[in-house]
Amino acid sequence: MKHLDTLPDDELLTLLQRNGESRAFEALYNRYFAPVYRYVYKVMQDKETAEDLVQNIFIGLWKNVDKLHIENLRAYLFGAARNQIAKHLRKSKFNLVQLEYIDTWEASRITEDYLQEQDTRTAIEAAIGRLPKKCKNAFELSRFGFLTNKEIATKMGISVFTVENHIKKALYYLRQSIEIVVLVFISL
Repeated sequence: MKHLDTLPDDELLTLLQRNGESRAFEALYNRYFAPVYRYVYKVMQDKETAEDLVQNIFIGLWKNVDKLHIENLRAYLFGAARNQIAKHLRKSKFNLVQLEYIDTWEASRITEDYLQEQDTRTAIEAAIGRLPKKCKNAFELSRFGFLTNKEIATKMGISVFTVENHIKKALYYLRQSIEIVVLVFISL
């Protein structure tokens, strides 16, 4: 017997229909999955949806092969692909309207969040700018320069204890400033 991968489609279909030969199905699947998938993906532009639709086509072929009268397997599979695409689009028509609404809502929410973040960032930068010079310097070296307290102490020529106090003072002041900004946003 010839290797199944070399058999023409009609012989593989006959083996599949008469004997339920799973190896014949596997040979057909391996032969046609990629081209049918590419066709469906070009239309759907979504990998998961394309994979699901193509899997449905082959599951339908496997389950119903004894009831089907297929003269040209390639034509049958691509016709089934068109039908699966149309069915999916009909089912998801209403969902497209919902998705468009969600996308619009999400975009406006993202914009609002961005503006609030920018306002908060501006308020924090202004609060940092109002810190006493040494306190500001110690805080910026810690938070933006990523230096340890010991490194900051060495760089500024002060004790580690003084660095810790500057950072505590800065954090306390910033918390106070941010609470005011948050209260303003909540009241809007």
